[in-house]
Amino acid sequence: ARLRALCDRLEVLLIFDEIATGFGRTGRLFASEHAGVTPDIMCIGKALTGGYCTLAATVATEAVALGVSGGGGQPLMHGPTYMGNPLACAIAVASLRLLLAGPWRERVSSIEAQM
Repeated sequence: ARLRALCDRLEVLLIFDEIATGFGRTGRLFASEHAGVTPDIMCIGKALTGGYCTLAATVATEAVALGVSGGGGQPLMHGPTYMGNPLACAIAVASLRLLLAGPWRERVSSIEAQM
């Protein structure tokens, strides 16, 4: 929470890289939830498709997205190779549905207990 307050005070964007930690790997859907902080920008990937296909995304607050897009158009359309790939996006939807429907929190807790 102190980092969020400092970024707000200094007018600096708070960016979290959740590529390796997102989608339940830390016991919360995103590691940022442990700190109770919402970043301005979050990078997600790897587990987005359950490892079946390459796909990543950059998500942002509405204020950041509008700032990047100049107030209109399609925000954050930066053009990576797999951006908007219909197959990758369908895989991501299916993977996230499976994750959220299952006991992922209990699985993470069980793995933690063994460590």
